[in-house]
Amino acid sequence: MTAPAAGTPNDPPRGTRRRPMSASPRKGKFLIRAAAVAAAAGIGGAAFASPASADWWTTQYAALGDSYVSGVGAGDYEDTTCYRSANAYPVLAAEEIGADLAFDACSGARVENVIADQLGSLSWRTDEVTIGVGGNDAGFSTVLGACAGTDTALCQGAIANAQSVITGSLPAELDDLYTQVEDLAPFADVTVVGNPRLFSGTTCSGSLAITPEEQALLNETADLLAETTAGVADDHGFEFADVRDVFAGHEVCTADPWILGYTGTIESFHANAAGQAAYAEVVTPYLEDC
Repeated sequence: MTAPAAGTPNDPPRGTRRRPMSASPRKGKFLIRAAAVAAAAGIGGAAFASPASADWWTTQYAALGDSYVSGVGAGDYEDTTCYRSANAYPVLAAEEIGADLAFDACSGARVENVIADQLGSLSWRTDEVTIGVGGNDAGFSTVLGACAGTDTALCQGAIANAQSVITGSLPAELDDLYTQVEDLAPFADVTVVGNPRLFSGTTCSGSLAITPEEQALLNETADLLAETTAGVADDHGFEFADVRDVFAGHEVCTADPWILGYTGTIESFHANAAGQAAYAEVVTPYLEDC
């Protein structure tokens, strides 16, 4: 099984916004949210101009997802359970736009974990949500382990299994997650954030002897995950922040890698601090477009 074609001439370029023509503009959501706040507080519009109500205007941002969201690989962790990093892109993006951040992403999270453990901070007050999840559901860490040796058939079988999950069960799981986010945060603008390709087609000590041919298959699987996730996001009218082109030339074994190779720790094959900064450069404009 191979990844779908990268796109047609009518598709938006990677890294651009994806929004159906029928979706409501952000300004409309902002006005609806403001009206809801006024109704809930029992106050008129004039009250919003007072200093006491200034906190109502602070952007409320929730970051949901797995290790690529929590910042594994970027160091400066606040805990050793979820490995939330002070250098993670949600932290950088929240600082850039002056938002209050509910940073619930956790290393190892699958879609079911996000639903069970990370939706508690969402409410009608939530302005922005980013979601990055799906790689663990496809078993990428297991796939990388299978491809790290010299058994090409084992690697190819693991990749085929991952692709089967991505095209089979994952879309329905993402649809369930996205629906629950919509229900819990009805006025929020939601951006689904993709993952980069890991490999450059070259080998080094950090690539664990994964051959260029195997790297190409792994990158195809990353593309399949991105396009599948983007498709479900589009069905919900969510934006899709695609980082693949930004990371091109900065994969494992390049001269300036933003992705760590094998390190012998949980940080293996994750974005380093420079990679998280690159993520933030892509994601922040989606949060600023209010």
